[in-house]
Amino acid sequence: MFAFLKGKVITKHGSELFIDVNGLGFAVVVPVDLFCNIQEGQELFLWIRSFFREREKDFIHYGFRKREELLLFNRLIKVPSVGPQVAMSIISHLGYRRFLQVIENGDLNALKAVPKVGAKTAKRIAAELGKELLVAEEPSVFASVVEALVSLGYTREEASKVLSQVEVEEGDTEEVILTKALKKLGEIR
Repeated sequence: MFAFLKGKVITKHGSELFIDVNGLGFAVVVPVDLFCNIQEGQELFLWIRSFFREREKDFIHYGFRKREELLLFNRLIKVPSVGPQVAMSIISHLGYRRFLQVIENGDLNALKAVPKVGAKTAKRIAAELGKELLVAEEPSVFASVVEALVSLGYTREEASKVLSQVEVEEGDTEEVILTKALKKLGEIR
């Protein structure tokens, strides 16, 4: 099994990136946002989860830029009736942070809006992952920003909603995220 890949994107097709890693070519299924934003020729590092497909007698690789997405993917596929395709669909359409918000708020409609996720699967995911993810989630910068916004007079719902709309980049500090959230709230009001 591979833990990660680092190489150059040769081409992309469907939902797969074709990556050259020191002369070996890998086809890797990636989330939609990554697929749309990556360019051919670009260097890339991906966390990988591989499966052997019995019928096709080959491997399929799922890749993620962020380790937290890989960990979420691994947890989702443990839920009955959630396979790799459904897990990737959830990550592609909600992303890591939005998924945590959906679970925290019990927003089954947001889960049901994800392609390949029906009402039963949404309930099962919420039931199985709800408390587990929230307990396992370390006190994050995200939670601190929510608390800061609440202390400034915003409701938790407003804070969570605006944070789902803020573009958080790797390495953003609590202060930077709070500033982005306040700017976004200023645009809304």
